[in-house]
Amino acid sequence: MNPSPTFNLIGPGRLGQTLARLWQDAGLLQTVGVLGRDRQRAQAACEFIGAGSVRDWDTLTPTAITLLATPDDALAATARQLADSAALSAGAIVFHCSGAQSSALLAPLHARGALVASIHPLKSFAAPERAIRDFAGTCCACEGDAAALTALAPLFDAIGARRFAVAADAKLLYHAGAVLACNHLVALMDAALRCLEQAGLPRNEAWPALRPLIDGTLDNIDHGGTQAALTGPVARGDMATVERETVATRAAGAEVSDAYHLLSQLALQLRQRAG
Repeated sequence: MNPSPTFNLIGPGRLGQTLARLWQDAGLLQTVGVLGRDRQRAQAACEFIGAGSVRDWDTLTPTAITLLATPDDALAATARQLADSAALSAGAIVFHCSGAQSSALLAPLHARGALVASIHPLKSFAAPERAIRDFAGTCCACEGDAAALTALAPLFDAIGARRFAVAADAKLLYHAGAVLACNHLVALMDAALRCLEQAGLPRNEAWPALRPLIDGTLDNIDHGGTQAALTGPVARGDMATVERETVATRAAGAEVSDAYHLLSQLALQLRQRAG
């Protein structure tokens, strides 16, 4: 049996830890080095992954595959640092998991003979302990060198990923859609809770009251799409209520009122498209 490819993780945050642990548990990769800004966090990541040792730029050795899982604003500098280090060999695969940045950010590594790619899981990695249990079924946006994607595809397929292609020059728009659906949904739910609190319903009671409504709405989108799922005053053409509620939501904050107004405009456009 051929040994599993060697693997370095640079940036041992929640996403990096999750993927490394899944591949380690499945015997798909041999984690060698874990490099991070904080050695204690890097050591904790090694313990979570169950393999690898803490490295710095002087002790990091070349591996077949390297994941750059640093924050987006550190990716370009990290790519340059890896390209200038002794830890990169020609033909190695280097990829990142940013949704907003394309694989073009890894150009310094490509110039050194590496194969580069970007694979972004459409998933919230709030807790790696939970993410390793429910990663299967996660959709992942892929772009980059064909040879790199061909080599990485079996690794993601084996842990239950559902891969799809995205154009490198469309990454920002793609990621904005994901942010609206995930991160901004959290902010929207908080705005809704603020309104209910101002109406006299404590937050610990407001969320259980809203949750069935939210679940039902998502189920309606599943079965009929966004146009059929639209309900409420805009769907009924009751713009007078929308105007009154835009004023009323100022009690929860001017930004909540502004959000209510703008989202009502989007809902109106959706209603108009539906005829």
